[in-house]
Amino acid sequence: MSLTRPNTYRGIALAVAAAPHGALIVVEPGRYDGQIAVRGKDVTIRAAAPGGVTVENRDAAPAFYCEGAEATLQGLVLRTWNSDAPATASVVGGALTLESCTVTGQAANAVISERGAAHLRNCHFHGMRRGVAFIDSGGVVEHCRLWDFDEYAVLSKRDSQPVMRHCHVQSVGQGFEAFEGGRGTVEDSQFIGVRQTAVVASGRSRPTVRRCRISGGRGSGLQFSGSAGGVVEDCELTDLEGCGVEVSGGAEPDVRRCLIERVGRNGIYVNGAQGTFSDCSVTASRLPAVAAVNGATPEMNGGVLRGARDDALLIQAAAGRYANVQIENPARYGVRVQGGGPTFTDLTVTGGEGGIVLDGAVDADVRIEGATVRGASQSGIAAEGSGRLTGTTVRVEDAPAGVVGAEKISISLTDATVSGGVVGVVGTGQASVRLDRCMVAGTTGSGVVLRDQSRLDMRAGVVRDCGGDGIQVDSDAPVLVDGCEFVNIAGEPVRGADQPLVSVRAPHPHENPHEPTGSAAGTDRDDDPDHADGGRFADAATSVNVALAELDAMIGLAAVKREVRTLVHLIRVNEQRRRANLPVPPLSRHLVFTGPPGTGKTTVARIYGRLLAQLGILSKGQVVEVARVDLVGEYLGSTALKTSAVFERALGGVLFVDEAYTLARQFGTSSDLGLEAIDTLVKLIEDYRDQVVVIVAGYPAEMEGFLATNPGLASRFTKTIEFVDYTPDELLAIVSVLAGQHGYDLTKATSAALLERLTEAVHEPDFGNGRGARKLFGAMIERQAERLADIPAPTSEQLRLLLPGDIPPAGS
Repeated sequence: MSLTRPNTYRGIALAVAAAPHGALIVVEPGRYDGQIAVRGKDVTIRAAAPGGVTVENRDAAPAFYCEGAEATLQGLVLRTWNSDAPATASVVGGALTLESCTVTGQAANAVISERGAAHLRNCHFHGMRRGVAFIDSGGVVEHCRLWDFDEYAVLSKRDSQPVMRHCHVQSVGQGFEAFEGGRGTVEDSQFIGVRQTAVVASGRSRPTVRRCRISGGRGSGLQFSGSAGGVVEDCELTDLEGCGVEVSGGAEPDVRRCLIERVGRNGIYVNGAQGTFSDCSVTASRLPAVAAVNGATPEMNGGVLRGARDDALLIQAAAGRYANVQIENPARYGVRVQGGGPTFTDLTVTGGEGGIVLDGAVDADVRIEGATVRGASQSGIAAEGSGRLTGTTVRVEDAPAGVVGAEKISISLTDATVSGGVVGVVGTGQASVRLDRCMVAGTTGSGVVLRDQSRLDMRAGVVRDCGGDGIQVDSDAPVLVDGCEFVNIAGEPVRGADQPLVSVRAPHPHENPHEPTGSAAGTDRDDDPDHADGGRFADAATSVNVALAELDAMIGLAAVKREVRTLVHLIRVNEQRRRANLPVPPLSRHLVFTGPPGTGKTTVARIYGRLLAQLGILSKGQVVEVARVDLVGEYLGSTALKTSAVFERALGGVLFVDEAYTLARQFGTSSDLGLEAIDTLVKLIEDYRDQVVVIVAGYPAEMEGFLATNPGLASRFTKTIEFVDYTPDELLAIVSVLAGQHGYDLTKATSAALLERLTEAVHEPDFGNGRGARKLFGAMIERQAERLADIPAPTSEQLRLLLPGDIPPAGS
């Protein structure tokens, strides 16, 4: 090919038309006008001098088009001048390879690959509305520079799985976007100055992002919405104006070992979604380092939240589990809970105004299973409102006020230590404080102070080395101090002990207050009426009834409730038979939960774990939720290690394996690693049969196949509880409850229209039961916000009312 030499083709299109299958076309430097189209044969077009060959097209069509063929371009510059052209380079049903090429112009896209493959290496793409689009396609974008796009740099749509590797992306609307089920892998790439979001996943998309650096953008680093998921590993997100990671809707990504620094909003923001965040670090965020809001239920394992310029961890009408999280020197609070039911395990908070704070504006139910709070400038733990805080193995050190309860809050601490500061525990308003086997030590003032109508129930505790009274009672409510020891108290052990509602009982002569209740050496506790088993079982019965009441409060699930109550009755009777020295029939506590997603299986599993702990069957009752990805390793032998590690986390509680049938599926190998996980589980269940309960969940037919994969499964999982789809009326009740919880009202017309919409929705294959109802409610809130956007100052009633027009139509 040459524009000047004789006996050569003057146009590339002519050379392609004449070339045989598999031909190599070498093009000498110059500008070649018009479209190059390759159909039905394989060719390679190479620039004799890289960068010296320019192909330009001014029509509303790609400069290069490939269909049903394999084409390779090397060292060319491709440019389209017509803004109506769909792309500068396009491949349909074939394979296009670009090596060391430059693609630019005015087309809508740089490259579009449909139902084929595009392999782009060492190329430059810039100056168009959009970059590279993979639609039902595969391929690779490797060692490329992509910049100056109005929208995305790389798109993965529908059944696409491109790989983006070692790329530099700058000054684009979005970096990598996956939607409508698109997948793909982004690794070892750099995103600088992205105007919106560097990596976006929506719909059912599941991208994988590894070892990427995202910096200097005006939006967020990573964004997951809808029902998107995927894995993010070992990424750095710095100096962003938005969030580091933003998750909303029903999304549930798995984010691991990411570093987030100096972001303008939250490091991690979870809005009504799930997601797992493992060993992530957030430093110097302007808003709370981690925020879970509007019904979010994330799981956070490990990680450090350092130097937040607001609260470090904000829970707002949300739940989730937060384990082994370290919080260092927030500007305000280490943890702030404004409604919801989060659980914290092995939490560490250092510095800040307050360590763990329950804001009384919205009721909360907070569980703490191991925590250390040090050096707060105001209070270690402060709770107000009418919610509940329950904690075990909690340490509060060197805060002016160690633990503060106000208004109608209920605080229950077991095996806790409060040391240093001015006062250890403070109750005000109508707060109720219960301390079991707790120590208050080393305060300059009184150990415990009760004011107003606050209550105290303190048993088998120690108060020592206090500069004031041990317990100072200035309250008109009942106070019980039972079996506590007071050592080196400057004032009175219990000031106000002579008040009519104050009861002080000395320790049992043989009881050591430092030991757990029931461990007094040389004493038969059944002989002491104050410590008889009947009292302990009465307390357990109360806790069990509370958990059963929570179960009963769930909407629908009548058959499930009956099954769980039957199991509780069996366990109770078996315990009574044991105490009566009667034979105890065998009872497998492992369960199979069958049913579609969104029917409450996980929630019931958590209640079941609490019930078993309250009945004394399990020591903790925590629920560890896992799926196939958490159990199966990447190579032979790693699965057993991974499964054992997960099982160890569940000791003392419940291991909940969701979609357990996927472990039995074959994924192209003769010996799937999922079967290794099943074998390991069976052995561990036997080895630790009294220390853990396992629940496996999934669709009914698939679970039958799962139980048949190993003879040990059927014998250990003899009880199946079936979860059925919610009815439209039950789904309406769920939406009504969500509306009430979030301060919205449904008119009669809205409820009627909503019931009609839900009646249609239950027949949609991807609706998702309760999960679908929550998503529908979220969509209603968004549509109401759009409706009110043009009203300068909406009234309180307008802000609360959801109207029929706020209900999204089917298919939206």
